Amino acid sequence: MLHQVGLLLLTAAAQQGALELHRLPPPVYQVTMEVTVNPEDRTLRGREVLRWQNTATQPTDELQFHLYLNAFANDRSTFFRESGGSLRNIGMPKDGWGFIVVDGIKTADGHDLKPTEEFLQPDDGNPDDRTVVRYRLPAPLAPGETVTLEINFHGRLPRVFARNGIHRDFILAAQWFPKIAVFEDAGVRGRKEAGWNCHQYHAHSEFYADSGNYDVTVVLPARYSGKIGATGRKVEEKIEADRVTARFVQEGVTDFAWTADPRYVVVEDFFDPKRDVPREKQQELARLLGVPPEELNLSPVAITLLLQPANRAQAQRYLEAVKVAMWGYGLRLGAYPYPHITLVDPPRGAMGAGGMEYMTFITLGTHPLFNLPFFREIRSPEGVTIHEFGHNYWMGMIASNEFEESWLDEGINSFYDMIIMDEVYGAEQRFLGLEVSAFESNRAPLRPEHYSDPMVRESWKFRPGTYGFHSYPRPAVTLKHLEGLVGPEAFHRAMRRFFREWQFRHPSSEDFIKSFRESVGQDLSWFFSQAFYSPAALDYGVRSVDCKKLGKQKGYVFGKGEPTLAPAEKEEKGSEGKASYRSRVVLERLGEFVHPVQVELVFADGSRQRHRWDGREKWTVIEVVTPSELVSAEVDPDHIMALDCNRLNNSKRVEALWTPVAKAVVHFMFWVQNVLSLAGLLG
Repeated sequence: MLHQVGLLLLTAAAQQGALELHRLPPPVYQVTMEVTVNPEDRTLRGREVLRWQNTATQPTDELQFHLYLNAFANDRSTFFRESGGSLRNIGMPKDGWGFIVVDGIKTADGHDLKPTEEFLQPDDGNPDDRTVVRYRLPAPLAPGETVTLEINFHGRLPRVFARNGIHRDFILAAQWFPKIAVFEDAGVRGRKEAGWNCHQYHAHSEFYADSGNYDVTVVLPARYSGKIGATGRKVEEKIEADRVTARFVQEGVTDFAWTADPRYVVVEDFFDPKRDVPREKQQELARLLGVPPEELNLSPVAITLLLQPANRAQAQRYLEAVKVAMWGYGLRLGAYPYPHITLVDPPRGAMGAGGMEYMTFITLGTHPLFNLPFFREIRSPEGVTIHEFGHNYWMGMIASNEFEESWLDEGINSFYDMIIMDEVYGAEQRFLGLEVSAFESNRAPLRPEHYSDPMVRESWKFRPGTYGFHSYPRPAVTLKHLEGLVGPEAFHRAMRRFFREWQFRHPSSEDFIKSFRESVGQDLSWFFSQAFYSPAALDYGVRSVDCKKLGKQKGYVFGKGEPTLAPAEKEEKGSEGKASYRSRVVLERLGEFVHPVQVELVFADGSRQRHRWDGREKWTVIEVVTPSELVSAEVDPDHIMALDCNRLNNSKRVEALWTPVAKAVVHFMFWVQNVLSLAGLLG
């Protein structure tokens, strides 16, 4: 009982602290909703009261909604046409169809909008797709005005295979109700005039929404009592006859999801900044960001973990990882502004619902094998926890459009989870006994054949099979490369500025570039135009190295008179009377990405030379005469060019110095790179 009281007090303190450190935006809409679900036949019936404000500077005479559940209605939907009934290597279960129907929609003053219902297919014109719907208003809604709607709906949740649904008694309800789309104002994300941004549900896309306030009541069979979790905080739960009713409230979020499972093991914990934030890390990052350490203070957060019984032994792994994420993101970008977070561990058979993000509510994923000593070295549970938590910043607080610019969420988030994983777990990240950093795991898929499209593109328009590459590892490594170009201080200060400047404002890629350029004070258009807006791969290498001793001079010598044959015994000497060496290094650009390159030459006497090549031509030659023979040449000796597809060709030694052992090592590294590349593709 004392523990529960402590958590209640902590939650109140967390809420107050979060509000003080991080003000939430005014809501674009407010949703009050009640839904009743019958798990046996997967049916749901709900009533939604929506109060929506036109925050644009132009009027609208219509409202558009997402009906995401209709993606699972049949095999003719756009989602099924694109996915073939399988997503993330998980197939559609037999008889797993789901749907949603709006039974009635009317304004508070009684105008019936149902007769104006029209299904739209703005992306592909597929007449069988019913994931976008439009309703005409009786009169234009002026800027600043609000409309209140009463919406009645019913539907069926699919069997779990793609993000949501029901598996036996387990329920994960996500994108499950009529969800108002975004009415973008002129100027938002480069838009010329105000209009609705409401895309169909695609196989390879996630979502886009304004932030609003939710007050949602879920009604389920009584066996779910105490085992229901959702976006926000639970403010009430009661049992009446054979039903349990749970009410959740949350302000300033872009969506509402919930879960229930009678088998859940409920674990309560909290993030205490005084205990859980490493002081030395706070001071280190304060120096990096150029701010006083106290400016990075975080607020406490209550944590609810809904765990499968078979995974009890991994509870601490999840809890420790989410605390790492809270300070890993919070110190760099800003405090997590909500008083609570719910972690969901789906059961075996419902892993399609795992690895997803909803504000204040994330779904994870593990396996009982990770309880065993050998498999504990695989940091998959930690990785998915940190990654999904991070979406609260980019999908959530930045409120990016994942339909059109997936990298702004998935890519930036992958960069941050990558650096946090390497920072905290380092050599503890192992696969089959080999240390594999998160950075190298992200680099592994960077192969020229994967660069089929620009990184900035609508998610459903990437070449089939490449959405993941262009949305996750490619942008993560692109940002790491950018950090190398401008330096860690300038980079992280620019990223913090971008986050704080654009919270809840729907930035575009161009907004990111502008903010970054203003922060670092450099014109990096040459980089962004290639890294973001082209399919160019970056690959520079050393093609050949050669070093020759300048011995006896042969041929004619030119002087004041007639050329004369050089004496046979004459030998060219260096500045100190020693023999000279002429070294020749051939460099090549193997990719289409043009980038300035640093080259380092290493000589036998320990001396080094640095040369700069603008990288524009397909190849160039560096030729030097020195008193010491050349040992090796290396492109990008400081390893700044994270995007370089093939680092194995970045250096060469003079052939005479190669030994059988050295050659064997190179062959071994070649095969290691191929294994890592395969592992990256399978992820």
